[in-house]
This record gives sequence, C-alpha cells and structure tokens, in this order.
Amino acid sequence: MSREFIGKVALVTGASGGIGFACARLLASKGADIALLDLADTTTQSKNLSGVYGIQALPVSLDVTDVEAVMIAVGKVVSWAGRLDFAVNAAGILPGGANIDATDPCIWARAINVNLNGTFYCMQQEIRAFLDLGVPGSIVSLSSDAGTIGTVGCAAYVASKHAVNGLTKTAALEYARKGIRVNAVAPGNIDTPMLSRLGVSKEELARTTQPSGKLGKPEHVAELVAFLLSERADFMTGSVVAIDGGTTIAGYSNGDTSQAFTGGS
Repeated sequence: MSREFIGKVALVTGASGGIGFACARLLASKGADIALLDLADTTTQSKNLSGVYGIQALPVSLDVTDVEAVMIAVGKVVSWAGRLDFAVNAAGILPGGANIDATDPCIWARAINVNLNGTFYCMQQEIRAFLDLGVPGSIVSLSSDAGTIGTVGCAAYVASKHAVNGLTKTAALEYARKGIRVNAVAPGNIDTPMLSRLGVSKEELARTTQPSGKLGKPEHVAELVAFLLSERADFMTGSVVAIDGGTTIAGYSNGDTSQAFTGGS
C-alpha cells in the first residue's frame, strides 16, 4: 500500500461507518492523520485506525447542521494537527421516499439541511482553514447518482444532491487561483447500511438497477476519493465523478430495469 499521504491531515465527516469510514480507513492506510467527525461516537474507529496504521486519529462529535458546531469542530482539527490538507464531506441521509404531492415538508427540510446545508457549512469552514493556513487544500464531497438524474419518490434527496453538485462547481471556480481543488463523487447503489432504508433487498437492487448485477462497495468509492484528493488529480477541479456501476448511462429508475441490462427474458 502506497504511503503517499504521510505528513498530511485529513478531515472526514460521516466517518463512523459506510463510505465515510471507508475513506478514513484508506487515507489512514496511505499515511494521513485523520479526524473522524460524526454525530455518532467515533472513538473506537479512531483507536482502530491508530493501532492498525500507526497514524494519529482524532474523534470529533459533530452535527453538520449546526453552523457554530461545524466552526468549532474544524478549528479543533486544525489546532490538534497544526494543519489541514484534505477534507471529505461524507455526512448525509437518505430520507423516506414519497412522490412530491405526498412529501412531508419536515422530511424535505431535513434532507436539505443535512445533505446540502451540512455540506456547505463544512466546506465553508474547510476553505477558510485552507486560506488561513495558506495551503493548497483539496475537498471531495459525496453527491450521488441521484444528483445527475431524476428519481421517482425521492425529491428531497435528489434536489439536495443536485445542489451539492452546483456547490462543488461554484467553489471550484471561486478558489481555483488559491490552489484549492473541490470535487465530488456520485456513487450509485453502494452496499452500506443506508441502502437498507430503501426497503428493497440488496439482491433485488443489484438485479434491477445494476448493469453488472452487483452492488458497489464503500471501498470502491474510497479509492476514487483518495485519487481526487491526491496530486495525481491536480488538474481536476469542479468535477462530479460518477461511480455507479453504469446505472446512470443505462437509464436508472426505481422500477425493474433488468430487461435493459439483460436484453429481456
């Protein structure tokens, strides 16, 4: 395993599990010191990464929808490490689905608050930290394949992820001359606890929505995130990179699309 990130410090939100923890683990394996931020406790995960990879890890409790808490958390990370090089904004939720006429305004507000506002609050403080430190930082935010298409029954989630894409592109333009790169990844169906909230079995999701007939893994997404953070991607900014197993090119929907992938049966 390459140790290309030795001497670097990374902040990861949504780091207690799923894609967030996969990103934290991969960055730690590459030598980066990691701050694991989440509403859930990340003490155990931090100790695990320190023990396995010999890096420094800091657990930080954070509600990304709390502007003041985000400011304090990012400041805590910078004070702890003395620097900040990378940020991964992976905190997000997949709210219960309903068509627009039946969508609960509270569910709409919650999705926007966590997925969009939370990403904005974190990105704002991360950029301020990079500017204060005078470093060419790199940010990767978690979008979704739903951020590039429409999806039936998920208006709040779809809207929030489309907005993350717009935020990513705007930030990339605003800070390109400062050496700050801002990108996003757009995963499709990834085998995480969040996926179970769709109310469909993993086998059925794989059969009906994936051209390959299999779901992605958090580690697939983490590899892409690590690449985008690295100097190997130094000519990439403002990109929203799909990692969805082909769902968007095949015309993904919430129904049975298996015929599109198998030629019918």
